[in-house]
Amino acid sequence: MPYRVFFLNKLREGVDPADYESWIRRTDYPVARANPAIQRYDVTRLESTLDDGSPSYDYLEVLEVVGIEEYRQALDTPEFKQLLSEWSEFIASSEAVHGGVIE
Repeated sequence: MPYRVFFLNKLREGVDPADYESWIRRTDYPVARANPAIQRYDVTRLESTLDDGSPSYDYLEVLEVVGIEEYRQALDTPEFKQLLSEWSEFIASSEAVHGGVIE
């Protein structure tokens, strides 16, 4: 069964979205996508709600992983600890949820 992890992220006050998106392309994608626990990883800039309101978060990260335990083990590696340290410089708050895909 495919398994997904979602992060709903709010940028820190004063962070330029262009700087965050550049970091995603330059650092985040290469490190995360190279990890065997992660099968797919994409970040989406949230621009509006469907009724043209302001979303509560700025970005949605969607990861398809081989399993939650494998992903948690990946988070405990030096590469991911460094990645998360850098990520926290951009992100003020984040909600992370996970679950199996219903097929």
